[in-house]
Amino acid sequence: MTESGTTTRPHAVPGAAPGGVGVYLSGLMAGLERSPLPKAWRARAHMAYPFDLPDRRRVRVDYALGWILGRRIPLAAEQVQIDTYLALGLLSETLKHMADNFVRDFLVERMESGLEHRLITGYYPRLSLASNQRFASKGGYLVRFRDAGGTALVAEGDWIVP
Repeated sequence: MTESGTTTRPHAVPGAAPGGVGVYLSGLMAGLERSPLPKAWRARAHMAYPFDLPDRRRVRVDYALGWILGRRIPLAAEQVQIDTYLALGLLSETLKHMADNFVRDFLVERMESGLEHRLITGYYPRLSLASNQRFASKGGYLVRFRDAGGTALVAEGDWIVP
């Protein structure tokens, strides 16, 4: 609270966007398409978006969502829950094919080769692990809001990988 008795919002941005310049922000830190940016900021915002766009990922996410909701698990953090479903599903499939050869290096090698052939890849349009790489997705889009009042996103280019 301030001295006048009003509450302050520590993470709020001012209503007026910087004049004539684009605003670049982290999608994860901003809340992705549900970012609480004022309309003036949304009109100028360019966001690093580390997932496939919502309309494009729907088919790859629906199976996992059906499994989660079918078991009456509350949907508290959709992306985290779908990533967990994806990781545990891959682990389960890999363990089934290991023929009792439960060695860590063999497990990782089998996961590396199995991941690139999966159809259900959750939030990610391209999902693979290279040898000695432990992060399955390092790409993303640079996006902008289709209109200042909505949550629809438009990619400003193709999927970018470093």
